[in-house]
Amino acid sequence: MTNTFQNLSVNLAELPEVKQSEFHGIEKKYLKVSLISRSLWFLALIVSAACIILFNDDIDKGVFEFGVSIGPILLFWVFSLGYAIKAFPRKRYSLREKDIIYTKGLLWQTRTSIPFNRIQHAEVKQGPIERMFSLHSLKVFTAGGDSSDLVIPGLEEENASRIKEYIMGKTALDGTDQQ
Repeated sequence: MTNTFQNLSVNLAELPEVKQSEFHGIEKKYLKVSLISRSLWFLALIVSAACIILFNDDIDKGVFEFGVSIGPILLFWVFSLGYAIKAFPRKRYSLREKDIIYTKGLLWQTRTSIPFNRIQHAEVKQGPIERMFSLHSLKVFTAGGDSSDLVIPGLEEENASRIKEYIMGKTALDGTDQQ
């Protein structure tokens, strides 16, 4: 009795389309979280640049010096805020029978799909700025790394917890339900 290995071609026309999936946007409040987080980071850069100028005796402390060092930071800050606003609607997720999908990005678009049978664990986290807006992030981990493979930010606590429980339930079922 010989078993022959087969690796048949898949007809691309028969594959389900991701576009048919029901995608959900993240909470609109998360845009504020994103803008505040970016602004704090850029404010730290501006303060650092100002301190370098103020406490370095080799640099003149005129308007030109401050403008040359802080101006590009301010310009990049404005660009970053605009980009965050434009990219926000593209942050969407979808739960399907066998996987979870997250899409993001404006210039560099990313679509991440993780099958439930590859998920090791999931966690719901909340940072200090998210806490101010009662939002949470869902982190999904697969085997082989310390960092999460998928993060869906901007979820209400109830939704984040429900999605996590759904994923972990599907993970447990997929682990015992091998075909």
